[in-house]
Amino acid sequence: MTYEYRIGGSLAHNHPTYVERKADKDLLDTLKAGEYCYIFNCRQMGKSSLRVRTIHQLQKQGFICTSIDITSLGSEVNLQKWYNGLIIQLFLGFNLGKKFNLKAWLKEREDIPPVQKLKDFLEQIIFVEFPQQKIIICFDEIDKLISLDFSSDDFFSFIRFCYNQRAENKNYEQLTFALFGVTTPSDLIREKTQTSFNIGQAIELTGFTLAEAKPLEEGLIEKVESPYLALKEIIYWTGGQPFLTQKLCQYVKKHSGFIYLENQSEIITQLVNTSLIDNWESQDEPVHFKTIKDRLLRNEQKAGRLLGLYQQILKHGAIEVDDSSEQTELKLSGLVVEKNNKLIAYNPIYQAIFNQEWLIKQLEKLRPYSEAINAWELSNYQDESRLLRGQSLKDALIWTVGKSLSNLDYQFLNASQKLEQKDIEINLDTERKANQILINANQKAKQMIRVGSVILGISLLSAIGSAIATFQAIEKQQEAQLGTQLQQTSETALRQFQFQQLEALKSSMQAGQELKNIVKDQRILAKYPTTSPIISLQQILRQIQEKNQLEGHQEAVTSVAFSPNGNYLATASRDNTVKLWSKNGKELKTLKGHQGAIYGVAFSPDSKTIATASQDKTIKLWDLQGKELATLQGHKGSVYSVNFSSNGQLIASTSRDETARLWNLKGQQLRVFRGHKKSVDDVSFSPDGKEIATVSRDGSLIIWNLAGENLLTIQQKLLPFYSVSFSRDAKYIAAATGDGITKIWNKTGELILTLKGHIENVNSVNFSPDGKLLVTASSDGTAKIWNLEGQEITTLKGHLEPVYEAVFSPDGKSLATASSDGTAKLWQINSTIYTQDKSSEIGLTSVSFSPDGTEIAKANKDGYLIVKNIQSKELSKFIPDLEWIYDLDFSLNHQKIAAASRDGVAKIWDNKGKVLTEIEIDSTPVYSVSFSPNLPEIAIGLGDGRVEIWDIQNQKPILKKSIQVDVNPISSLAFSPDGEQLAIASREGIIQLLNQDDFSIKFASNQARIYQIVYSPDGQKIATASNDGTVKIWHRQGQLINTLRGDLFPIYSIAFSNDGKFLATASSDGTARIWDEAGQLRSEYKGDQNSLLGIDFTSNRQQLITISQNGKIQTWQVENELSRLNSLLNQGCQWLDDYLNSHPQEREKLTVCKPNS
Repeated sequence: MTYEYRIGGSLAHNHPTYVERKADKDLLDTLKAGEYCYIFNCRQMGKSSLRVRTIHQLQKQGFICTSIDITSLGSEVNLQKWYNGLIIQLFLGFNLGKKFNLKAWLKEREDIPPVQKLKDFLEQIIFVEFPQQKIIICFDEIDKLISLDFSSDDFFSFIRFCYNQRAENKNYEQLTFALFGVTTPSDLIREKTQTSFNIGQAIELTGFTLAEAKPLEEGLIEKVESPYLALKEIIYWTGGQPFLTQKLCQYVKKHSGFIYLENQSEIITQLVNTSLIDNWESQDEPVHFKTIKDRLLRNEQKAGRLLGLYQQILKHGAIEVDDSSEQTELKLSGLVVEKNNKLIAYNPIYQAIFNQEWLIKQLEKLRPYSEAINAWELSNYQDESRLLRGQSLKDALIWTVGKSLSNLDYQFLNASQKLEQKDIEINLDTERKANQILINANQKAKQMIRVGSVILGISLLSAIGSAIATFQAIEKQQEAQLGTQLQQTSETALRQFQFQQLEALKSSMQAGQELKNIVKDQRILAKYPTTSPIISLQQILRQIQEKNQLEGHQEAVTSVAFSPNGNYLATASRDNTVKLWSKNGKELKTLKGHQGAIYGVAFSPDSKTIATASQDKTIKLWDLQGKELATLQGHKGSVYSVNFSSNGQLIASTSRDETARLWNLKGQQLRVFRGHKKSVDDVSFSPDGKEIATVSRDGSLIIWNLAGENLLTIQQKLLPFYSVSFSRDAKYIAAATGDGITKIWNKTGELILTLKGHIENVNSVNFSPDGKLLVTASSDGTAKIWNLEGQEITTLKGHLEPVYEAVFSPDGKSLATASSDGTAKLWQINSTIYTQDKSSEIGLTSVSFSPDGTEIAKANKDGYLIVKNIQSKELSKFIPDLEWIYDLDFSLNHQKIAAASRDGVAKIWDNKGKVLTEIEIDSTPVYSVSFSPNLPEIAIGLGDGRVEIWDIQNQKPILKKSIQVDVNPISSLAFSPDGEQLAIASREGIIQLLNQDDFSIKFASNQARIYQIVYSPDGQKIATASNDGTVKIWHRQGQLINTLRGDLFPIYSIAFSNDGKFLATASSDGTARIWDEAGQLRSEYKGDQNSLLGIDFTSNRQQLITISQNGKIQTWQVENELSRLNSLLNQGCQWLDDYLNSHPQEREKLTVCKPNS
């Protein structure tokens, strides 16, 4: 066969330029083992070639295989045709054409649901034709499912069904699926638990290494003096990217002359520039670079964020991997690759083509404010003249809605908003002063006419007044400048919080105490120079977990342990020492005596003895005063772990010498456990002390009795185990592996749970004292807490390097981590982050508060209607059987719930979900609904601008009245508290107030779009919330009283307090605000970036309740401005108390936290 490089398309299974990678073996072994799997990666990485070659190898070994390209099924087909097409492709792929009349079979099943039909095809045809044979079905271009007009969830649910059927139907053990595409599991479907991805194995497909690419040298032999060095140079330029590597090899092969070693590098560099980089758009055949560009820019909502991330990579060389959806999308473009937990540009070719100049051009096309933001960045963010104002700012903010932007964009827009607000305040202040000057001048002139003899005295007083005014102006200017600095400090603290929690809290506290010094004059919030310190403090205090830092070791901290009485901690380090600390983080003793790094530390059950395991091949026992009690010798290699039995009479240790050993407290060796074939890294006693579990880098986990008998062996292929832990009830055993996974088995060795989330080795796993949680520590720099259902509860970020161990405190309320960065950290795990509502619905379409503010009804996109109390306890959950719910409302006694839906139906249920009434309005969508407070009536607003009032006294509703208000949908309705008036708001801002006597007032609100209309408790005022970021307050007769503006983001929800003195607003940027009767801003709250869909006061007005688009319910304390700031500062001081006591130098910076302050 002539040696030709293949550029683009799939390679034949025997093509000479095919390069075998680790993924080849992984995929083949996985499919042979009958495991479901998937390869999701960027384009032109060789997925199709890998699939072709793997299928060929499997077929040679007797497997029945077929492959279906999803694109061949079409994208503009209905559900039935798509599934019929899939069945036809399977039929042809398995060569059943001459054995069966498929057309007749499909005709007989026209009325059967498509998924059921696919199931029947497998069971009635495939399993019958291929009895007891292994069947593999590969789906290529699986990402094309995204473009279908119907949901693909059922397809993935079917794949999961096939997997689950293995337990009930042996035929399904024959069947295995493999998926290939450019996507992520979360892109394909909405609910992960209903897919194959939590049962399948991800196969990692990487670029060529130099060693793997060696077969490509053959095509260069006759062209270059050193094929090896030429290929090395090619790999340098391409980073091993398969398509580019083949293409550059082809260019070298076709070069006009022979390439000698002395100019080999120069010629290859020249070929890269002339054939690939220069004028790349005209030379990009087959298309490659354009594919990357299109992937980056395909989604306008995300493009800015992706380009912003790439800009950071170009600027800094790399960024930390954080597993965000944006980083995943950037990797799928192929432009970047993950190495050593960092994202870097894939290769120098990409860096040259998609350079800073190209990046700026793309951002200019995306941003309506590109010139301004570029100039602002060049000024080091100092030139305020480049910030947006007025209509330009409003247009920019409207443009940002629904988009994911870079951090720089958000900084720029935030600075613009603050400047705009400041300008407004200055202009208003200037206008007031000018008016006052005119009044004063008029009075002065009259006085001078009357009393001419005192001109000199008046002039003198005027001069003094001018001096005072000048001083006050300077003071105001200085305050404004300080406000800007505090804003920047607070915003930086929020960003810093993602990785350095305590440092972020300290910064935010410093900004808060500076703000307190400015506003101690009891001014209202609207007069604050900035509110950023308040916002950052409340966000940080609601999420913070890090409590203290134990600093003092000179090298990596390898192990940490709590004493069982909870009074002490011990840390072990590579600096050959162990340190003893109080539970509050104060260093008490340093234990010295080992001649090598210390890898493990443990307390005896009575908390009086410490055991340490060392590189010097010994175990030492110490008392709490640091006195060495005994040295245990016998291991032939480094000792990695040590543990006490529950009665404190035995000690177990593990070593690099491939053994575990049992000792008594006198240091006598009682038993040697042999059976592992590599280093034994960890040991755990069962709770009753009668068994031990050991794990090894040979991939084995062994449970032994104390006599040394092997009771159970669990073996995994290729991957090492690093840590093991018994649950407190001895029902489960968990082990940490080298691929970022933790596994849990029952005592019989049955695997019951796999925890995936870490991206590097898991070094430690431990159960909580109550056995309900686990904590894992990883080389990815994080610790994760999980429940026993396999859900990740939280991730603890803060260490700068690998985390070697994470352990719970005896009471389960704290957690300690030990890291290679030389520190141990203490974390509080019973903080508010665990008590807040952690529900994460697919997304809410509507929410409603009960009239007394104690219950919340919410409808989500997943088709459920859920009722919870404000403490987030679920009261009821049911399927409303409506296509899309636009609006919800409680009856006055909150015993009934009404919903308005897109499919032209309004429904009423009791609060348990029983249908009471159903109103069908032909096919016109119902947008809004409202119960009358004093009559058995309900008002509904329709998509064609009509409002209908129905009598719902009986099960069959009766239409009482129909009014045409507008031609646009009626977005909100509200009855007055006395039921005498109905307020109606259309989507385009038309308001109509309809009285019981049919007298009505109709007017335009001049708001862009009204989302909600509400009455004050006394019924004398009406408030409307709008898309233009305003809330307008009206008299009941329709006269405008006031306009409230917090920012330019849409206001989705509003609520009056029970006494009517305050109004709360909920914004699409996640901000809640409270305003007084005069329209002055009094409080501001922000939890996260999710849009707030609902807001209400508790009945006593002491708390504010918000609900965000992801279903999260949050409670906020309502206090006056300065009290709230003081409250937040006090919370911060309480949180930092242990840290400040163990770091007294830090207390000097936080005067607000000084004792008796």
